[in-house]
Amino acid sequence: MRRIISLALALLLFAPVALAEDSAQTFESLILDVIKKNPQVVKEALEKYEKEAAEKQKEDEFNKLFTDKVEVEIGNSPIRGDKKAEYTVIAFSDFQCPFCKRGDDTVKELMKRHDKQVKYVFKNFPLSFHPESVPASKAAWAAGKQGKFYEYHDKLFENQPKLGDELYVQLAKDLGLNIEKFNKDRASDEAQKQIDADMKAGQAVGIQGTPGFILNGVKILGAYPVDHFEKIISKLETTAKK
Repeated sequence: MRRIISLALALLLFAPVALAEDSAQTFESLILDVIKKNPQVVKEALEKYEKEAAEKQKEDEFNKLFTDKVEVEIGNSPIRGDKKAEYTVIAFSDFQCPFCKRGDDTVKELMKRHDKQVKYVFKNFPLSFHPESVPASKAAWAAGKQGKFYEYHDKLFENQPKLGDELYVQLAKDLGLNIEKFNKDRASDEAQKQIDADMKAGQAVGIQGTPGFILNGVKILGAYPVDHFEKIISKLETTAKK
């Protein structure tokens, strides 16, 4: 029946050209009669077409990510995981952004699934409307100066609702940091320069909001689920084998 309806609709489009005016009107009436008697079939056919078109568009957009790959230098940004890992996830993130926490959890899950194959690189991208983003970034950078960046990074995301100076100092103490050095480092010009450099690197490749990820050059703009990262890795693997 679906084939009949599709054929009928196609013929209807060309009827005014192919037939005399009176014949075309008769043919149109027949088609409309078929549609009226089979509304559900027509509805299902249109829904199927729209679904297939949407899936095609989604797949085209996904494939375009690989033709629009970008390069971001790791520089002196902190690395979690094996430095020689095949896949590199560079995150442009904001410690006060709830979606960034979700994105961070996703990357952790990805790293569990791909033991030693994925390394994680954190770059700051504090949003102007988050008052604690910059102070938190500076505190994490200062912790990194004492070799505890990711330990501190994790604690910031775990305590996201409590971000503030009291928390920053307490976390430093909990991690056994030299508090005097910690406070000096987070207040330094060098801390701000690192944040500025990270933001500049992100803006250069089109990062406008958070979280933003770069997986081996492929942009992931938003807190996508882990399956999206997996799909990218799978395509990268397939491409590498060709």
